[in-house]
Amino acid sequence: AEDNASKGKLRLAVEEYRAALAMDPNHSAYNVNLHLGLCKLLVKLGRANDAVASCSEVLEIDDNIVEALVQRGEAKLLLEDWEGAVGDIKSAAEKSPQDMSIREALMRAENSLKLSKRKDWYKILGVAKTAPVLEIKKAYKKLALQWHPDKNTENRAEAEAKFQEIAAAYEILGDDEKRARYDSGEDVEGNGMSSGGGFNPFGGGGFHGGQQFTFHFEGGGFPGGGF
Repeated sequence: AEDNASKGKLRLAVEEYRAALAMDPNHSAYNVNLHLGLCKLLVKLGRANDAVASCSEVLEIDDNIVEALVQRGEAKLLLEDWEGAVGDIKSAAEKSPQDMSIREALMRAENSLKLSKRKDWYKILGVAKTAPVLEIKKAYKKLALQWHPDKNTENRAEAEAKFQEIAAAYEILGDDEKRARYDSGEDVEGNGMSSGGGFNPFGGGGFHGGQQFTFHFEGGGFPGGGF
């Protein structure tokens, strides 16, 4: 198994590790190394659920094996179990505080957790991450018209919130610089009311009874005159 793993024959090595484990399932002192070797291969192959199971077998035998915690954390990242990944890799970092590679893995896991909690502006506008700017503008215009509060008098509060969210999404994705920063994982405010160059689709004070808001989508210059 180790020889085939070193030659890049990962799938064959997985089967051989499993065959070795089947020879004496109760030999914990030796099987802990087999489970760990299997776990590492499964992470490389992207077989995350199997990897988590193998790493857990290692930790049931000896919960102080740092590499098993790191590998299980990596497997959980593949499963998008961000909090679980941070928990495992943080435990590994606490057991081996001088290991820079573990600290780097922890930073990566924590960043993934942070990114998972931010709004997906692409999803809000219903466009792919590779969408060109013209498609983003078109999606924004369509949704803004659809959710304009004056057209949703029976569910005005919901429409106001949705309308503002759509505007915030366009504020980021409609700006090349902000979009690039967002795509790279940076924090980019998109509340549509920033004190700098952002815009507020409601004007200054939101929607108030009887006040009218009109779109001015001028030809060739979208968003043209704004709202």
